[in-house]
Amino acid sequence: MASPTIGLTLQALRRRIARRYDDDIQGTATTVTAGSGGTNGTMTAVGDLEKYPATPSNLVGGELSIVTGLGSIQSKPITAHSYADPTTTLTIAGTWTAGDSTSTYEIHRKFTKAQYDDAINNAVDFLADSYFTDTFSIPWAIERANTLAQDRHEYPIPSGFNYIYGVDYLDISATTKHDLSKFDVYRAMGDATARTEIAQGFKVSTTGFYQWVVIPMLEVGTVTDNLVLEIQTDSTGPSGTIVTYGTSDSVTGSGLDEAFRNVVFKFDPPVFLTGGTQYHLVITRSGSVSSTNYYRVGEDDDNGYGDGTLYTSDATTYTAVTGSDLCFAIFRASDRWIPFKQRRSGVVGWEYRRVGEDQIFLPALPSDMTPIRIRGLAAIAETTTETATIPIRPEWVEAFAVQYLAASRAGRALPDNYAQQAALWADVIMRRPKPIRHLPANSIRVFA
Repeated sequence: MASPTIGLTLQALRRRIARRYDDDIQGTATTVTAGSGGTNGTMTAVGDLEKYPATPSNLVGGELSIVTGLGSIQSKPITAHSYADPTTTLTIAGTWTAGDSTSTYEIHRKFTKAQYDDAINNAVDFLADSYFTDTFSIPWAIERANTLAQDRHEYPIPSGFNYIYGVDYLDISATTKHDLSKFDVYRAMGDATARTEIAQGFKVSTTGFYQWVVIPMLEVGTVTDNLVLEIQTDSTGPSGTIVTYGTSDSVTGSGLDEAFRNVVFKFDPPVFLTGGTQYHLVITRSGSVSSTNYYRVGEDDDNGYGDGTLYTSDATTYTAVTGSDLCFAIFRASDRWIPFKQRRSGVVGWEYRRVGEDQIFLPALPSDMTPIRIRGLAAIAETTTETATIPIRPEWVEAFAVQYLAASRAGRALPDNYAQQAALWADVIMRRPKPIRHLPANSIRVFA
């Protein structure tokens, strides 16, 4: 037996709700013109439009929305409707962005796209205090004592958590490492054109798949962009060619602070590297160079790493830096996580602390630069993204939205009885208990 559907995308839910009002017309555009100089835009299309002859013009006054493809997302009122076999042409009020045959459309005559989306998001808001989704974050790695710092036992909790219930560490050792014990200076990155990028050559000893790279970093000023780590091939320095899957997930720069953190870059899917081959770690920022808001990376100025060279770059030319290397650690692909014990009566373990910010406290630390994972729950959130999944049973969202829309028409003269019928149907569904996500044992509320 197939598993029940737990969630649908925003688009799928909107169309499902619109069908309850016989208000779901959709298809693919043939052309979409922008219009200019006072000329209205148009759309020629196929699909459900073939069911609606131009006489009477029962689509006039409705709303046409381009929802995917070129020209999305935009909505305009329909002002004219014509048909010349086999093509239907709709004229919209004013100009809009042109589209093409990749553009898919929806037409709604009883409610607008925005009203359907608002009804769905109101269902989400209604459950915000009782329904949560699993979330986890791997933002940091263990920081052991070196010449610049003592063992760090407190680690900030990233934003987005409402509850935490577990902390784990990665159950493998770094295969290639220039560890924190060598960390003695900082190097700026993203503060000047000549330092748009920072790169470090490296070699792995064993051929295989690699997934995690850890680099100590901090922010200067207030950064708002993201960090990305690339693995590039060698051409007497970084070649500019990224190996297959050699671009990490983005790391939010605003999650750093003025103290160094062992930042974790994840490659998903893992990247395949050949043992003994020269590669380069290349750190880039998504934002512009700034002399006041930039990053620093942890560096060893004793030239202690023998399998690669440090480079700076203006994003065009790489310049070797003699006598220094970045600190870093590279880990094989693994999803083996070992839970830390949670503190409770008679048990020493991780605990939640709020000392100026939300933190987890780790009384015992694994080896330096080992990634750690925080597990928890996040409240469901509104979305405007068509492909975003609403993680609630769709029949409940549908019932809530239908009832919400029907209520918005209360007291108005209606040309049909769809609203009344929908309200009666929704009332039956809404008698079901409000969806609740029960919290795992020992969950801790986060107040950030």
